[in-house]
Amino acid sequence: MIESDGVLRHLAFFEELGRMDEGDAGWRAVSAGLVTMRLVDRWVAVGSTDRLDAWSVSSAREAIARVSDTTPTRRILTSVVDVMVACTATDMHALSPRLMAYGQGLEYDAKWALAADVYTTIVSNTHPVEDADLAVAASLQLGFCWRNIGDFALASAAYTQAATLAKNANDPSGVIRGKLGHANIATERGNLPAAEVILDEAIVEARSNGLDDVLWRALASRAFVAGNRGEHHLVIRLSHDALRLSKSPRDRDRSLSNIATAFRYLGALDAATKAHTLLAATAQEQAVRLNSTINLLDIAARQGSELVFDRYRRELECVEMTPQLKTTFLIYAGRGYALLGRPADGIPYLKAAIENAKQFSFNQLLFEAESALTASERQDAETRVAPEMQATAEHHDVLDTIREMMEVAGIV
Repeated sequence: MIESDGVLRHLAFFEELGRMDEGDAGWRAVSAGLVTMRLVDRWVAVGSTDRLDAWSVSSAREAIARVSDTTPTRRILTSVVDVMVACTATDMHALSPRLMAYGQGLEYDAKWALAADVYTTIVSNTHPVEDADLAVAASLQLGFCWRNIGDFALASAAYTQAATLAKNANDPSGVIRGKLGHANIATERGNLPAAEVILDEAIVEARSNGLDDVLWRALASRAFVAGNRGEHHLVIRLSHDALRLSKSPRDRDRSLSNIATAFRYLGALDAATKAHTLLAATAQEQAVRLNSTINLLDIAARQGSELVFDRYRRELECVEMTPQLKTTFLIYAGRGYALLGRPADGIPYLKAAIENAKQFSFNQLLFEAESALTASERQDAETRVAPEMQATAEHHDVLDTIREMMEVAGIV
């Protein structure tokens, strides 16, 4: 069976394949993912590996074999099939970690709809009590994917589900992370006061429970809100605290991204350029790399470097982005033209940004885009390049960390 309640299962995979050429390597990876996910459906439905037909297993393995052996996708999907074949009965406790790994791999490639499909499969088939940790983790990642797609209603539902499952399982970490999800949605909708209240409470709760990982997340989100408030020195302080707590490359990337953005807003463009160049080259996730490239575009405009600005603009126009990143890029491109003394050339970008912001209810970005458009249409946008400022002494430890990271990455 591939349908449930009249709805085609794994529709996101079919839609993704429809946008691709069968000759692409990416098409083979998505096709293998679809075949594997349909095999998972059959495995769950029959309740026993012995009742899986050999043809279905063979088809999945053949599809996976066509994926490049240099990609993690092939190894992950192979492990998914291996687990199903090895289990004598349906055991989501054994399978879910492999599916989680597949979902996270899709996230790295910014395939948010596909990752959401995988996480939905986990949540739908995992026991809410016996495997609450897996159900909570999948629900949280599901909310994150829906946020990146721009569907805040589904994201909110996923975060609420995660918090409820965690509360029933006496899991304070999951409860707090569910709150963080709602805080992030409030931030993206422009409701910064609500986000601050939730995050300040989360920081206190995480500290009192000794949850360093959750504390890192709360500090990072609070730093982002502080940035939207224009409190950039606070951003650097909070993000430096978070950086010291980071346990994974992804955590490091986010903390460093917040620091880089704060330096840019403070006018310390040299420090910001170093941090964003490091992230654009080494960040684990495509979304983080793109965000840093967008910031480098903005810095180039602020420094009056039209050639560098145009290089980044052309590069970014050819890349698929999340709605939020796309809207941010359009705003920065429009404002960048104004900084370079060509406000009229930026007007189409700002108009497109406004349409995107309205479509996805990005209220804060909508305000920024409309303000920039008004200035550009009046041709009174700021065209003077602001003098660059130096980072203060209180930030020297942060700069030392960035220099060390660049040396390790081989970036001069």
